[in-house]
Amino acid sequence: MKYKLLLLDIDGTLRPSGYERIPQENAEAVNAVQKAGVKIAIATGRGRTGVGKGLLRSIKPDGWVCAGGAQLLDNKENDLALHRLSNEEMYALVDFFEDYELPLRFTFHDANYAYIGYQMFVEREKAKNLNNHIVDGEDQDHHLVEMPFGAFGFIPRALSQKFQEKYGYLGLQFLYSYPGSDDCDISETGVDKGRGLCELAGLMGIDPSECVAVGDGDNDVPMLRAAGLGIAMGNASEPAKAAADRIAPMAEPCGVAELCRSLWPEAF
Repeated sequence: MKYKLLLLDIDGTLRPSGYERIPQENAEAVNAVQKAGVKIAIATGRGRTGVGKGLLRSIKPDGWVCAGGAQLLDNKENDLALHRLSNEEMYALVDFFEDYELPLRFTFHDANYAYIGYQMFVEREKAKNLNNHIVDGEDQDHHLVEMPFGAFGFIPRALSQKFQEKYGYLGLQFLYSYPGSDDCDISETGVDKGRGLCELAGLMGIDPSECVAVGDGDNDVPMLRAAGLGIAMGNASEPAKAAADRIAPMAEPCGVAELCRSLWPEAF
């Protein structure tokens, strides 16, 4: 089968852990595959505003699945689909995270606003070379400009269960990055990278069976399952590996480049 769309996670996949930007070799390999006729999409938990200038080097995606599937964009970075949180959902998160003094941020078009725990976000971002364009939003008023379409917090899993006990009727889901971590994307039920893959592929006239999805975290599982070929990096979490059809090399130093050369040798 000739695959027509390649969806790539950023952190832990295109960008190995600790790297400031994706390796040049990865960028060149992805560009070669794109030149050979395969559409390229970035599928990330980051909102588009959180993908800083220079992070992807020379890669110019044909589409984007951002904010864990809540924001889809075309190659000119115009919104194709947007799944915003409701007032009730947003306020429930703020109230709960404030009660337990947990960091919480929301994704908007212009930036990620930390409504709670801005300084902790700054420290963690710096430690992991993430630079997600997070600003101090502890005035908690940016939702008066527009409602957020993504949320991210640091919350122990036991407390996420407590949230569900109190607010389970809202249908919010907590998608953790890796086993044992406390960082998670928060979205409405059914909004994830898997749905984003299907939506984006459909808009491009491509069947999900003609897609290759590559990721490394628990939040990539829906995407790996939805694609015709789901590939987990060698450094991926066990749930991601279990959901994948194939295991790729380690992300570091240039695992995506190796993968591209093996899947599309004619492009090199």
